[in-house]
Amino acid sequence: MSTPDISHLSPSQQEALQTYTSVTDQDPIAAISLLQRSEWNVQIAISRFFDGEPAHDPLAEARAGRPAASSQVSNLQDELLRAAARPPIVTRSPGDRVERIDTSASTETHHRPPFLLSALLTPLNIMYRVFSAILSPFSFLVPSFLSRLLGRLLQQRTRPARRVLPPADNAQRFIREFSEEYGESEIPFAESGFNLTLDNAKRDLQFLLVVLLSPNHDDNHTWVRETLLSSQVKAFLHSHRDELVLWGGNVQDAEAYQVASGLQCTKFPFAALICYTTESGPPGMTVVMRAVGPMSASELVAKLGTAMTAHQAPLRVAQAQRAEHQAARNLRQEQDSAYERSLAQDRERARRRREEQEAQARAEKEAQERAEAQELRKTNLEQWKRWRAQSLPSEPGPDVSDTIRVSIRLPSGERVIRKFRTDADLEEVYAFVECYEILRSNEDLSTSEVNEPANFEHAYGFQLVSPMPRTVYDVEKGGSIGDRVGRGANLIVEPVEEEGDETEDDGIR
Repeated sequence: MSTPDISHLSPSQQEALQTYTSVTDQDPIAAISLLQRSEWNVQIAISRFFDGEPAHDPLAEARAGRPAASSQVSNLQDELLRAAARPPIVTRSPGDRVERIDTSASTETHHRPPFLLSALLTPLNIMYRVFSAILSPFSFLVPSFLSRLLGRLLQQRTRPARRVLPPADNAQRFIREFSEEYGESEIPFAESGFNLTLDNAKRDLQFLLVVLLSPNHDDNHTWVRETLLSSQVKAFLHSHRDELVLWGGNVQDAEAYQVASGLQCTKFPFAALICYTTESGPPGMTVVMRAVGPMSASELVAKLGTAMTAHQAPLRVAQAQRAEHQAARNLRQEQDSAYERSLAQDRERARRRREEQEAQARAEKEAQERAEAQELRKTNLEQWKRWRAQSLPSEPGPDVSDTIRVSIRLPSGERVIRKFRTDADLEEVYAFVECYEILRSNEDLSTSEVNEPANFEHAYGFQLVSPMPRTVYDVEKGGSIGDRVGRGANLIVEPVEEEGDETEDDGIR
């Protein structure tokens, strides 16, 4: 027999092969042979892979015993087989949508039967348990529906009162009780509440497998030990640990009871596969598979694998769309951030430019004010000199005996010799030096009277110094010329620099 060539398969056959190998992880060459024997029906091939080949192949027998059909019948058969190989189109009902549950303790209610009815049913319940224990070996003689009916009538259907815990503590209590009952296992139950687990699965676009157990149910322990804890289920959960989240609950707890009501659980044990879908309405978490009642491990794995394979493509599309939206959001954030940085830089440059302009305008204004002040001071100084020159007494004549002869060397190097009255104040010598230019010009000051400038405080910008020995005759100390200088003196005019800025020109230098 020649080796099958995958490239020669039709698109529907390649899709069936991909679905089958994703569930069973079988070699594609061996998978093609099994799919050919199963007429490319994925469900039949998966059942044969886990349960083994049947002793009699009904498809082969039907094909061998069937008379030669016409071309129309053959085409119809091929069309039916191709339709069976294609995944069915599932229409979801509004009840399949999974929403967050209310876990507040205030809504917690305990449904208990009336006391009188409970007292009447107690003897019947005891008798039922006794006869059930005695006649359990003969239970196959009693129809199953009758046994379930009697159990429902005689047993109390209320949940035992259990202390209400927060969702996270409730999940940890379930995991602890599960480990105590069945031993340490590799079942990765989520340690968070149902709402948080549902939100995380929706956010990460993962499958959520919800397992609800009822310890009072007859098939609960058998299903857990033979199905949930089987090597096939463990291997399946381990191989899909990156895309599948497992959450379990005991329906005796308030949270798990509300989850069972929301998932429309009618029989235990119960498992439901939930994933993000966009079918039948707005996008949301939807139940895509339910496993109700006792079920073999191979059947559970087959149903989970088929459901996950059928919804992996939409999930990948949703993941791609979400990644694209996230990339677009990140790009917008980067653009906004870059715009904000550019705007901040422009604002900083504008602020610096404005500060520079304000500093320049302030400097220009200060320079202008200094220039105006200097000009005003110069004008006031000239007016003061003219005013002070008018008030200076004339040089004493030869007929005045009480005089003193003073030689003054000006900053220009010119030497001036003048007589002063001995009792004259030393400030008169300073005023003579200050007004020397006006006095030398021989200007007639008597023709026009000059007033002292208002709001002007005059200060001499020089000091008179005797060189040998060096003595400074400070004008602020006052005193007469005779007392300060003596009978005669040679004085030098030394300019005095003002504190701070440059020395102002006072007309002497």
